[in-house]
Formats: sequence, C-alpha cells, structure tokens
Amino acid sequence: MKVDLHCHSNFSDGELSPCELAQYAKQAGADAFALTDHDTMCGVNEARIAARNLGLKFVAGVEISAYCGANVHVLGYNVNAADSRFVAFEKEISEKREERAVRTLAVLEKHGMSLTLGDVYKYARRNPSRAHIARALVAAGYERDIRSCFSKWLKEGAPCYIPTDFMTPEQAVSFIRALGGKAVLAHPVRLKLSEEECENLIARMSGCGLDGIEASYKFSDEQTVERYRALAEKYSLFVTNGGDFHAPDRSVFVPREVGGETLSALGLK
Repeated sequence: MKVDLHCHSNFSDGELSPCELAQYAKQAGADAFALTDHDTMCGVNEARIAARNLGLKFVAGVEISAYCGANVHVLGYNVNAADSRFVAFEKEISEKREERAVRTLAVLEKHGMSLTLGDVYKYARRNPSRAHIARALVAAGYERDIRSCFSKWLKEGAPCYIPTDFMTPEQAVSFIRALGGKAVLAHPVRLKLSEEECENLIARMSGCGLDGIEASYKFSDEQTVERYRALAEKYSLFVTNGGDFHAPDRSVFVPREVGGETLSALGLK
C-alpha cells in the first residue's frame, strides 16, 4: 500500500483545503494519506469524507510542536480529537499562535514592512503561522518568495523571529498516548542535533511511549533512511513515510510503500 502520512491543509500552513488535498493524494497515486496539520485536527472530518468518496484510506493525524533545545515535531495518529484535553489544547495553541503573529507583525513594522492581522488571515483558515505571514509579505511586495521571507526575517535567529512556548517532546508523546493515539517522531533528518543527540532524544521519547519514527522523509537518500530504520529497530519503533506536503508549487506528494507493522498500527490493514 502506497501512503503519505505527513500532509498539511489550509487549517494550518498548507494551501489546499482538506478536500483538495484528498484529490491531490488520489492524483499522486496514494492508496492512503494522513492529514497532520500543526496543533489542530479541525480539518480531519472534511478530509475523511473526501478520502472515502475517492476510495482512499485515511488516517486522522496532528503534528504537535515541541522544544528541547531544538524544534521537535511529534506526529500523533488516531488521536481522539473530541477529548476535552485535546479541545483545550487546540484552543490554547490557537490563542498562542495569534499572539505570536501579532508580535511578529510589530517587529516587521519596525523593519519597514507593514501588515495587519487581517492580511495574514487572508491565508490562514486557523492558527496563523510564519508561513501565512510570509505569504502576506510576498503579496504586499516586501519579498519575492516565501523562502526569502524565512531566510531573511522569520527563521529561528532571524531579526523578526519570535520564539514561543512549547511542551517537551516527552510531554508531546505522553499527551498523544493519553488520547489514544500513536506517537511518531517527525522528520528526524531535519533536527538540528548531532547523531548522538538525536539518538538520545529518541531514547528519551521511547521511554515515554514513542511508537514510531518518520524514517523516510521526502527525498531522503537510502543511507539516511537506513540509519533511522536501524534506530527504529533498536528502540522497537515502527517506521513511517512522509512527504510533508504543503502546496503544489513548493512541495510534493510522496506516496511510498510501508511495512505491515505500520499499516496495522495505524489501522490501515
């Protein structure tokens, strides 16, 4: 079964609606996909219905932001979105993201780039992010593309970067597991950690119930994939595949075969 288990819609920083995302998955040759928006599952029902109508299997997911000296993302699959704890989490994160956006706009203003929150919400269906601010900057003519917005102004360490409070990776894993979900470390290849630090992180997260690792990410070479497969085996984790799709013009949908253990763990088998 060909799957892509890491995709974003316009409920976070993707550009397609959940319905359009399902159609894109079908066109890309996927048999199943997961919607994993940042810190929200508001688009899951729409994606599930669209997937069913297209004959696709679907996994409800969320990508939770965490921090431990580096930004760490933890994918939660089949989390109970109706649980009062998750509802409270979504509300709190949404408020924090809007507050962060307001603070970012204030700093951008000091650098001669004037935007309103309304400009940002033209692109954000929920949870305004740096990606939405970048799109507003491009639309206003301040930068030529989203990449330059991040590299010059919005990435960590840039003049207009505003940090925010996140739970730890261990807390994210425990939270996902408490809500009945499976917790998977997203794109370890992107972590700004040494190999030793990365393994230490995986070991700590495994001690809290980590279920899997995104060993295959976008166009990772085989050597990289095998390194994370070996770590997954060492810590008894299943492995997933994710393209981290956001928009047709700046990312790709990458459906790939995954093992039966993964399919069973996510209810796809």
